[in-house]
Amino acid sequence: MVVTEADPYTNDKSIYDCMIKHEEYLNIYSIDASHTVGWMRDTKRVLANETFNYDYLFTRVSKKSNYSNFKREKGTYLIAYHTEGYSSVCDTYDRIINYAKDKSIELQGFFYEDVLLDDLSVRGYEEYLIKISVQILKM
Repeated sequence: MVVTEADPYTNDKSIYDCMIKHEEYLNIYSIDASHTVGWMRDTKRVLANETFNYDYLFTRVSKKSNYSNFKREKGTYLIAYHTEGYSSVCDTYDRIINYAKDKSIELQGFFYEDVLLDDLSVRGYEEYLIKISVQILKM
């Protein structure tokens, strides 16, 4: 994966600026961007209930790529699908956290957000399908 640091969230423009910065990074190094851009949030910050911010943007690249600067850990992941767009994505984070607490599951690493259905498939941000995954320690 190729990751770039996300700027603090202030408004929708800050999200777009992060995406542009990430795309520019990919273009500078001529990295094939056939995969959609995803977002990462540090599990420790999420569990500490810090203000909603993304830590990194990511794009998957082939294993042979010389530009990969991050490797997603192998292991078991807890996955949830959010079907109500970005404005309520925090609700799904809360669902994941509550489920993990109820089942005594320890979360670690990063939460990963993958947009599965976007503007090319649905109308508007509120129709996006988002996959949220986080690594768990074996129970």
